[in-house]
Amino acid sequence: MSASGVVMGDTLVSTTGGPDRAGESRAAAAAREREAAAAAARRRARRLAAREFRPRASPIGLVAAPLLAAAGGAATVEVVTALVGEPAGLLPVDRWAAWLRATAWGDPSMRRAAAVIAVAGALLLCALLPRRRPRTLPLHGAGPLMAAAIGRRTLQRALAAVALAVPGVIRVRVRVRGGRFRRRVTVRAFSGYRNPANVQEMVRDAVEARLAEMGLMDGRQVHVRLTWRRD
Repeated sequence: MSASGVVMGDTLVSTTGGPDRAGESRAAAAAREREAAAAAARRRARRLAAREFRPRASPIGLVAAPLLAAAGGAATVEVVTALVGEPAGLLPVDRWAAWLRATAWGDPSMRRAAAVIAVAGALLLCALLPRRRPRTLPLHGAGPLMAAAIGRRTLQRALAAVALAVPGVIRVRVRVRGGRFRRRVTVRAFSGYRNPANVQEMVRDAVEARLAEMGLMDGRQVHVRLTWRRD
């Protein structure tokens, strides 16, 4: 912003250039627009990476989901219509109730039915458990239409190599933990020094710097557990 002065009698009156103030306002508005566009691009990139690298549904889950939804819907309709006094008759409720009243808990047919239900529940659990921790972690792409990811084991090996490069560290084990919540990196390091001094801080700084270089979309806290020679 430029300023000029005008002498009026014995008084100096300063004036401010109007065009410069308007130019600064336009520059600030343009900067805000650029920041908003960059934030929107980051959100699009995050959604793309989440869609491309989310765990896929297993075949068992794809088959079981519509079957369970249909069974639950039919049971709901049957219960509601029975409560109003006009059963829909979608399910043979009366026949099932008569069979249950006539069958003892120790009957072989009851045991077989219980075994079938238990096996089906175990299969569903096995099908859903792998979805809890994805094998790949999304990275910031070069653009909103580019999705990138790194394997969990590859990331662990890269971080272990960085930690091993710290002077005094002779053994390292790295675990990248957490999925949606409690994201963290746990580093277990062993130093050959009898007095490790600030080795723990050096390992943490090296791992955090490497994580920043890789550009993970989801930040992770680094926890370092250092042990050293006692003899």
